[in-house]
Amino acid sequence: MDAERIIKLPRHHKKTFLALLALLFTLSLVAAGALGLSGKEILLEQVKSVASALITALIGLILIAMFLPTPESGEMSEIQPSDITREFVQLLSGAVRWRYKGNFGRYLRGKVLPTLAGRPNVHVTACLIDPTDEKLCELHAEYRGSINAIDKGKRFTADTVATEVVVTIVIAAWYAVNRRMAIEIFLTKSFDPLRIDSNDDALIVTVEDRRSPALRISRKHFTYSHFELQMTTARQQSRKVDLTGLRKGIELGEITATDVAAVLQTAGMSALCDRLGADGILEVCRQSRNPYEN
Repeated sequence: MDAERIIKLPRHHKKTFLALLALLFTLSLVAAGALGLSGKEILLEQVKSVASALITALIGLILIAMFLPTPESGEMSEIQPSDITREFVQLLSGAVRWRYKGNFGRYLRGKVLPTLAGRPNVHVTACLIDPTDEKLCELHAEYRGSINAIDKGKRFTADTVATEVVVTIVIAAWYAVNRRMAIEIFLTKSFDPLRIDSNDDALIVTVEDRRSPALRISRKHFTYSHFELQMTTARQQSRKVDLTGLRKGIELGEITATDVAAVLQTAGMSALCDRLGADGILEVCRQSRNPYEN
């Protein structure tokens, strides 16, 4: 039992613990007296025993501490739901490279891209679910309907799921063309309840359920490279999107339905654009914001 647990014991347990220590000490004195030792010898032996125990405990503590993660290393930590936004802001504060593996990419388009847009040599890669795969979008819509997501009761269908992904593609295309950012979007044929956001120093793993905590992992921790490999592998098995279809020299708010159709045509999604409607996609683009804003 460590000292912290002893301190937190209820009062009657503390008294019992101290009484037990006193009993053991008394028994050791009685045993020493039975062996014919004088009072002075008994006291000296007790002091030696206590000193030996303290030195042994100190050496053991030092050896153990050498192998435990320290707060300075920040290797892995659990983030409570109320602190997730703050941790993301910190992760973004000095980033020039950002990697994402998730589903819609709403935080990516609403916060990451605007934050990184003014920095030099920015490189962003994102792996999203394929909006042209209607069955996949239906499965994800069912999943989102089963959890306490940040959408607060919004009902998702295959079309609303596809629209969210397409909006991320359109906005990413605007940043790529008009802010000269190196952005790569990949579309995967599966969705993952886990979302990974990463820069060169650390990554944050979150889930769609906004009641759940997140996990922050420093690059010093061995799992950082495993999560990075997971994202790399997912991109290698996915289809890369052509983001060159948007007009140059326009502001984000100046995107038109014609621009939306042009982006999706270049990306090979004209049929999806016809099904969802360029005007409807444009409306969601204009409403797009950071989903975690207060």
